[in-house]
Amino acid sequence: MKYVVAYDGSEYSKKAISFLLKMLKKEDEVYLVTVVKEPPKSPEQKIIEERSKAEEVQKEIIKELSDFKVKADILESLDVSDAIIEYCSKIGCDMIVTGSRGLTGLKRIVLGSVSQAILNKSHVPVLIVK
Repeated sequence: MKYVVAYDGSEYSKKAISFLLKMLKKEDEVYLVTVVKEPPKSPEQKIIEERSKAEEVQKEIIKELSDFKVKADILESLDVSDAIIEYCSKIGCDMIVTGSRGLTGLKRIVLGSVSQAILNKSHVPVLIVK
């Protein structure tokens, strides 16, 4: 299977990687995707503005995935969810994996949710890890 993992270096995306590691098989392919240039939706959301920072964040996690086929890409977009969906379509991925902050109620409405947007727009299964 081809997995696209939305990764920004936050604890939420690290949890998604940890969960994915439990189900990966040797023949699976992991596409680690970091999107830069999106304005923050909240102070807690870790946004990476520079490519060098994004590369550094990816290097940390690539070590954990060293037993698998991993390709890391950095995308530039004002809309993280659209960038991830387009990337998934381009490579023909089977599933998107992302973390979630677990916002509820008014916070979710006001701040939005990248994972929710991915879920709504995707044509492939989406695994959201809390």
